[in-house]
Amino acid sequence: MTQEGTRKGNTGPVSGDDPAHPSNLFNFELDEFQLDAIRCLQEGKSVVVCAPTGAGKTVIAEYAVEMALMQNKRCFYTTPLKALSNQKLYDFKMKFGEDRVGLLTGDISINRDASIVVMTTEVFRNMLYGTILGEVGKNLRDVAYVVLDECHYMNDSERGTVWEESIIYAPTDVQLVALSATVANADELTTWIDETHGATELVVSNFRPVPLRFHYFGDQRIYPLLNPGGGVNTLLKNRFGKRKKPDKFQKRRPGGHNIGTHPADVLAVLSARNMLPAIYFLFSRRGCEESMKRARGIPLVSDEEAQQLRAAVDEFTTANPNLKNHPHIPYLYEGMAVHHAGMLPSWKGMVEKLFQKGLLKAVFATETLAAGINMPARSTVISSLTKRADDGHRFLTASEFLQMSGRAGRRGMDEVGHVVVLHSSFESCEDAAKLATASADPLSSRFTPSYGMVLNLLERHTLDDARDLIERSFGQFKTNHELEPLYEARMRLEAELQTLQGPLCPGEIGDLGLYAKRLGAIRSKHKQLKHMEKGLRPQKKIAKGKGGEPVIVTSQVPGADEGEIALESMRGGISELLREAYAMPCHGCPVQKPCSKQTSRIEQLERRIKEIGRRLEKETGKYWRTFVALTDILRLQGYLDGDKPSKLGHMAACIRGTNELFLTEVAVNGLFNHLRPWELAAVFTALVQEEGRGNQDLQRVRLSHGVESTLEDVGRLARKIKRLQKDFDIDIPVEFNPQFSPLTEMWAQGATWEQIRHVSSFDEGDVVRSFRRTLDLCRQYIRAEGMSDHVVNLCRDVETLINRDEVKEVF
Repeated sequence: MTQEGTRKGNTGPVSGDDPAHPSNLFNFELDEFQLDAIRCLQEGKSVVVCAPTGAGKTVIAEYAVEMALMQNKRCFYTTPLKALSNQKLYDFKMKFGEDRVGLLTGDISINRDASIVVMTTEVFRNMLYGTILGEVGKNLRDVAYVVLDECHYMNDSERGTVWEESIIYAPTDVQLVALSATVANADELTTWIDETHGATELVVSNFRPVPLRFHYFGDQRIYPLLNPGGGVNTLLKNRFGKRKKPDKFQKRRPGGHNIGTHPADVLAVLSARNMLPAIYFLFSRRGCEESMKRARGIPLVSDEEAQQLRAAVDEFTTANPNLKNHPHIPYLYEGMAVHHAGMLPSWKGMVEKLFQKGLLKAVFATETLAAGINMPARSTVISSLTKRADDGHRFLTASEFLQMSGRAGRRGMDEVGHVVVLHSSFESCEDAAKLATASADPLSSRFTPSYGMVLNLLERHTLDDARDLIERSFGQFKTNHELEPLYEARMRLEAELQTLQGPLCPGEIGDLGLYAKRLGAIRSKHKQLKHMEKGLRPQKKIAKGKGGEPVIVTSQVPGADEGEIALESMRGGISELLREAYAMPCHGCPVQKPCSKQTSRIEQLERRIKEIGRRLEKETGKYWRTFVALTDILRLQGYLDGDKPSKLGHMAACIRGTNELFLTEVAVNGLFNHLRPWELAAVFTALVQEEGRGNQDLQRVRLSHGVESTLEDVGRLARKIKRLQKDFDIDIPVEFNPQFSPLTEMWAQGATWEQIRHVSSFDEGDVVRSFRRTLDLCRQYIRAEGMSDHVVNLCRDVETLINRDEVKEVF
């Protein structure tokens, strides 16, 4: 299979005379873009690889691993998700041997000194925080390559900064392999890495080994979405027309899934056309559940597959007895399942394995699956082109549509992948065609200075070094490039100003500005004089004479004498100003008019140059100003001693969270001292929990008095920190949410999962995630330098109470 690939730089052949030749490492022919990327690595450069999902980017990462092994070096492989890390750990163990592969997460360490170590990108970033700039230290000893998988996660609003920090802080002698889905500004990303980290090349491929075919489903039929020559299928335009505008009586079903298209009809048509297995994307958990239930009854699996399914499900439920009565088991037997973040991790793991084996024919999933583990299908169904946002519904972005579409087509199994968009009265087929042919969105910067960043950088670097690092961010890089027209404009204005600096005066050099001020003062005083003279004029009015005839009576203004004195004084002042002006060289000068124009232009140029300077200073220094404001707060609170972390600062540097200052202040202010372990667990949950999807009022369990009292103290502390941050114009969230805390307290007191399920209205996956976040914070406090023995011992008890059954991660 041939493939089009492009790379900046040398594209000559890779020598086959050494063990590193691809033909000696892979038993299949590599595509052109893969060979291009390998050439970059052999030349000692870092590489950015942008290619569609399923194109084979992993081969390049595996080559970096092979090179590390041949050089007796190490390779770190980073992923955005623990699930991806677990999958990559399994894959690498199968390929390279169990003793050569390790895993690091925030709380699990398996063979950490192995030649190949898989980890989340956050773990890698945290390692770099423990390393002096330009050195590898113990953490990165012998590491020659670092793979940044799913590098397009830089766009993630909450976590994107981690990728930027990892690239900024990585030692320059480490070769980076950045693997990304297609993005619009890959060249910009590559230039930034080249300038920030070291020599970096870009390899781009738009070729898909399994091409995509786009369809439109309406009236229980499938139509081609696009004309052969491009654009929306004319038949669709005529048949389905334009989208309607929903009025107040036409509401979408929650989650935006399509009410008019029955999922059973969709699956029946896909099955008849041999287009299964399929991932059926919806944008709400409820939509996934309802669609699966509505699709039941469609024969999707053969008798043999049904037997295999039953055996696999029985084996799973035997190993996980608490799931024997899971309400979705009957649907599994029919070859369909739901996959979303609200499902139990163990259940999702089983669904993934069954789908990868080809036993499940339809998985109803939210878009999180599009960015998650490797689960390609023959077809993807996109139920809606819009999704709910904070301010209503919005259309999918091009990258969101591409991510979901990219799940279609299995290399080596399918000749073509199918993307099926469902008809909706509120979304036109033209909208679908535009998304199907749109270019990917560009990467933006999410770089955000934090308390943890300040403390970790100042622990090992000077303030000047820290500023250099901060100003290397992708955000600052983009800002600088966006400001280039302003820099150029300022240079042009300064050059023009330089040419206007010389005087035009033929004789004695005058000051036209001062001359103009004198004339302005004369005009102003002359106006005042006229006004005063008018006010001092005798007032005339018509009155009746003795015989009744009209007569004109003149009366003097009160204080007229004093007024006349003031008028004389003002006239004298004007005369003096006139004498001064007449004596100036500018008076009567033959070049006064052009000189006036020049002076006016000079003032205009100087004013514009100052305006540009203020804007440049504001834009180019915004990240550093935030950093400095954070240092001021930390210094005020005792976390910095000068420009170095204090004992308290060392403790806070060990904490990772949205607001490390808040999490540390809670721990050191004695709020935990009176709590029992299960009560402390509930408080930890409030400190790390986001808002859940269930209804807390439906829960039949309440917090203990000790927890409620402590959370009131936490609230007062939070308000204090918010006020402090406001004084320094810092807007880092200071939040806590006790929504899941009653469940944590109950779990820590020994409740079974069945008991938790019985009293909770939340999705089980959300509950597990809440407990695991609680566990993660607990372990951070245990490892925090200088944490009191009492708190550490309490946290160890909390860890023991929580880390069991569904909460305990299995590798």
